[in-house]
Amino acid sequence: MQIEPSSYPFGVKVKNVPKDKLGFWYKSGKCPKGSIPIIRHINTGLPIIRKNITFGLPASYNTGHQYAVIEYDAQSQTIQGAQATIDIWDPSLANPRDFSLSQIWYSAGSGSDLNTAEAGWQVFPARTGDSQPRLFVYWTADAYSSTGCYDLTCPGFVQTSNQHTPGMALTPSTYNGQQNELGLVINRDIKTGNFWLYVDGTAMGYWPNAIYNTLQGGADIVEWGGEIVDSSGSGGFHTLTQMGSGYLPSAGYGQSSYIRNLLYTENTQNWVAVTADALNGIAPAPNCYSYALKTGQDGALWLFYGGPGCN
Repeated sequence: MQIEPSSYPFGVKVKNVPKDKLGFWYKSGKCPKGSIPIIRHINTGLPIIRKNITFGLPASYNTGHQYAVIEYDAQSQTIQGAQATIDIWDPSLANPRDFSLSQIWYSAGSGSDLNTAEAGWQVFPARTGDSQPRLFVYWTADAYSSTGCYDLTCPGFVQTSNQHTPGMALTPSTYNGQQNELGLVINRDIKTGNFWLYVDGTAMGYWPNAIYNTLQGGADIVEWGGEIVDSSGSGGFHTLTQMGSGYLPSAGYGQSSYIRNLLYTENTQNWVAVTADALNGIAPAPNCYSYALKTGQDGALWLFYGGPGCN
């Protein structure tokens, strides 16, 4: 087991997160050194140890899911790491079996050889027992066929942090008010090849290199954006389940959801900002869920995305 990264990615500043940002999770403080938090189901009070439904597919797997996603394809290069700062919201769902999430997909391979490491926030009452946005991680090594799961519900992701944990509740942003963000970095460790996840500057844990095949050397593609699943059977074209804030990108900052710090690295240290001309967009139902790329006041590219769904 790797206790901590062999080195930290350039630009990642290890810091403590303000307690008011992450809601009630920190009211009791963090766990003692050498231990990790264990999430218990809100209804049963039991530790969540079962394997969950394998929802959380990348945008190429459009089976009852809808997306507003941008994609960077490295072509002949290998992506060693990717970053995202994601605006947190609490979208409403048409059905408790639906979900809505915002995340970063870090993937390699295709077809049955698709490998992913995924992280973001999700509202999914059927899985968590409530409608709060919660931090999640996910992985698969065979295109969601028989490997992988959410969080720590099966062997795979190794948690090392006593402060952050998959499943912890997050405080959503306020319409035209305070915008709360989740900073995520996925970075391949130089010495071990493990894929470390940093949450708001803290190393939370890693996906072991050994659980993968096509991803072992790094990713081919990174995707950023939102996804919903429609449990009614209409394929996501006739549901009022919201994505992101529930507003289309045209609403702008403070109303529409966004992702910034769209960065990648090909050598684990020199981070590169993605440019609009290097990205592909995926939004099969743009009247329901869409995306727009805008240049922020900082001069960097921002992704605005989401929507209210459709009747």
